Amino acid sequence: MAIAIMSCRKLVNKCTGTKCFKTYHKNKDAFSIYRDKQEMLLSFFYCIGCNETVYKDEDWKYKIKQLKNSGIDTIHIAKCIEVECDDYDKHQSILEKEGFNVVKGTHK
Repeated sequence: MAIAIMSCRKLVNKCTGTKCFKTYHKNKDAFSIYRDKQEMLLSFFYCIGCNETVYKDEDWKYKIKQLKNSGIDTIHIAKCIEVECDDYDKHQSILEKEGFNVVKGTHK
């Protein structure tokens, strides 16, 4: 099993991902479920966007294909999406329909 973190595109110019990665490496908060397994973190990517952040050349299907081809089966929806996004449930639903296990959150 491999995991990925989906972060909020609104914060692409602010977020470095370091808090998510640090929490993953310390098996804390939402990543404590892997304490005995040491699952591999293979991807950090941004959501499909909202009205102000969608790009013309966005290829969500390609992203999903790449995640699946990499063996990722679980995606953590980062804390920033919970805080910044009105479409959290939409993102979760899309990922689950694509067959991913979805975990709410990364760090506190």
